[in-house]
Amino acid sequence: MQIKTGDLVYRKQHRAFNTPHNYEIWLVLGKGVERTGSFKGYVRIQNVHNGNRIQTQPHMLMKIETDKK
Repeated sequence: MQIKTGDLVYRKQHRAFNTPHNYEIWLVLGKGVERTGSFKGYVRIQNVHNGNRIQTQPHMLMKIETDKK
C-alpha cells in the first residue's frame, strides 16, 4: 500500500508489530526531496496528539484505512 501526503499512519516500532504502538496516530506531511541525497526516500510525519515531527522510511509506517468519500 502506497503512503501519500495527508494519510494517517501508525509507526512500526519493533519486529513484532501486531497492534499499533500506543495507538499514536501520525499525519504524513510529505516525502523527502529527490535532489537532497540525505532525505531521499524518507517520509516526514507529524504526531496528531502532540505535534512532534519526525522523518522515517515508508516501510516503517502502517496506513490507517478511513472511509474517505
